[in-house]
Amino acid sequence: MRTGLALALALVALVLTGCADPAKAISAAGHRNAVSLGARTELAKHGVLLRERPACRSTGAETARLGSDFTVECTASTPDNAAVTVHGVVTAAGTPAQREDYVIRLDNRMFLHVNCLGTGCR
Repeated sequence: MRTGLALALALVALVLTGCADPAKAISAAGHRNAVSLGARTELAKHGVLLRERPACRSTGAETARLGSDFTVECTASTPDNAAVTVHGVVTAAGTPAQREDYVIRLDNRMFLHVNCLGTGCR
């Protein structure tokens, strides 16, 4: 339900701003949403709770084409005010060669380094 609402709001924002390619922007918003939820899930698996859902932004995703690379940056905090950051790099997006790499830091110290975030990871 939340994902559908987020995508609907992203579409409305695109229509209002006159974005040239709404499909790419929606895809970028979907990826940021997935990284935010995945990071929260991954941290919870390791006993780290967050005060709020990570806020994410991406660089290069809105203009990416098949096979492009882009980054995702997220920030959040724990209930005891520890800063949480997520830095993700996606290479060869949307192709069979796609790779993802995520570094999660707690108070600027490396906490996790993974190639997948969330419940769908193996």
